[in-house]
Amino acid sequence: MHLQTIRRAIKFSDMMEQNKLYLRLLHYIRPYWIMFLLGSLAAIPYGAMDGAIAYLAGQGLQRIFVEGNQKLVYFVPLAVLIIASSQGIFRFFETYCIRYVGGSSIRDLRNELFAHLEKQPLLFFQSQSSGVLIGRMVNDISIVETAIAQTFQSLISRTITVISLAVVLIVQSWSLSIIALSILSCIVLPVSILGRKIRKSSRGGQEAIGDLVSVLSESIQGAKIVQAFNLQRYQNQRFKQTNFAFFANTIRAVRAEAMLSPILAVIGAIGIACVMWVAGYQVMHHKMTLGSLTSFVIALLLLYSPIKNIGRINGILQPALAAAKRVFDLLDLEPTLEEAKHPIELTGHSHHLQFINVNYHYPGHDELVLKDININVPPGRMIALVGLSGSGKTTLVNLVPRFFDPTSGVIMLDELPLVQYSLTSIRQQIALVTQDNFLFNMSIEENIRLGNLSASESDIIEAAKAAYCHDFILNLNNGYKTKIGERGVKLSGGQQQRIAIARAILKDAPILILDEATSSLDNESEAMVQAALDNLMKDRTVIVIAHRLSTVRHADEIHVLDKGRIVESGTHNELISQDTAYARLVKAQFERPLAEA
Repeated sequence: MHLQTIRRAIKFSDMMEQNKLYLRLLHYIRPYWIMFLLGSLAAIPYGAMDGAIAYLAGQGLQRIFVEGNQKLVYFVPLAVLIIASSQGIFRFFETYCIRYVGGSSIRDLRNELFAHLEKQPLLFFQSQSSGVLIGRMVNDISIVETAIAQTFQSLISRTITVISLAVVLIVQSWSLSIIALSILSCIVLPVSILGRKIRKSSRGGQEAIGDLVSVLSESIQGAKIVQAFNLQRYQNQRFKQTNFAFFANTIRAVRAEAMLSPILAVIGAIGIACVMWVAGYQVMHHKMTLGSLTSFVIALLLLYSPIKNIGRINGILQPALAAAKRVFDLLDLEPTLEEAKHPIELTGHSHHLQFINVNYHYPGHDELVLKDININVPPGRMIALVGLSGSGKTTLVNLVPRFFDPTSGVIMLDELPLVQYSLTSIRQQIALVTQDNFLFNMSIEENIRLGNLSASESDIIEAAKAAYCHDFILNLNNGYKTKIGERGVKLSGGQQQRIAIARAILKDAPILILDEATSSLDNESEAMVQAALDNLMKDRTVIVIAHRLSTVRHADEIHVLDKGRIVESGTHNELISQDTAYARLVKAQFERPLAEA
């Protein structure tokens, strides 16, 4: 008894969850209720005409062949033709309107999901597989789209068809109709049981396809590493394993869905057999006319198809519910980076930045990666962060555009806590160039314009000249219109870096963050770009991360980080004279080329 109670509770919980998903999906249909209403109205006559055809066929047979009314020979076929033609017209309107509603509602859902993803903080994307996110955006929503279109289209018209045919059955013989409908109602049980299996397998299949996209994405983007390390066989094995997991879940869903059709067919055959046996007895004993039997049999045969379609709806709907749950789970994720209730818009042309007792650890980890950071950056000043890899430099600068917030302590901007400003206005005031620059799969001109979407062509050219990339751009076949491929793969590393610098120059932001901004440049290009950056940094607040001495030696203040702490601060000359951590870094930089030589 206790186990049965638990099972009932689980079933009830599943049912409530399904109802919530239904209602939530209906929310996206609401803006298109007029088109939905038109489609539903068209579905009524379309669905009802099967019943009319069944009734007319039986009555026509009775009147013409049994009662001898030969005049109806010309009218009954014409009536059937008119009804069938009208049915086709109504079906067109029903299909168009319902598919329009389905496509529009899913377009809105996809737009909402993408906008929601764009609001998520940087840490969210660092903790998620891109393949899984792409799978939810593309595959899961496509499954929901197909289900909405097919479900509503079939459910409305086929339900009307079932009702109209059931009316014909009852009118012709209520006793036979009770037998037939009682047997046909048995489809509810297998549909319910197999529906749960389909949904479970579909959920596993959708998760597997996310993993599949992830492996595929990694193999394509990391093709150079895969080939350099001879990982083709390893990646093939990974792909095969993930693909088999998707296949196994798909086959389980297919098996359950395939079982549904023969079960429905057997139930339908039992119903027809029982009806024919009882009906034959009634006709032979003159308790039923030949016309009524004909109408009844035609209606019963026509009834099988819509009932089968309605039964298949469950097979379509269960994967869609599993996909919808995954989509809504993502939509329900609240961004962990919160804005102030009444955020202040950050304006101005220069800013004063302060880090006061700042500590930080990543979510799920207790170890601090930044410890008691105190830095003062007056307007127009340039500070440099140096230290070994993993010392916390990039984590520190990522706090400025609020990619994430300090665990404790405060960052002040113009005498106010950074969190009091709106995220959009903070990032509008910051230009960022990193060592791993991301260029989009579009033209060079479009990539540079991302720094300022309203910039003119001449502004873009001036920014390119300032970044010393104008000349190499002109040497390309299509100049500024050249498509550079995903992540700028058609350009060299140094060219990619200079395009990113041009983008930052075009933004003309008061705060500059340069994270190894000249790391991919040769000495000559670095000198030219450094000169451009020197001009750009005037009267701006600048934070530079660099290993090269030429990049940091002119900073107003240098902070040396070690294991998340600032171990020393000062100018280049001051730190060199102390012969401590900074001096050792500089010495190692000079000794490395000599050792390599």
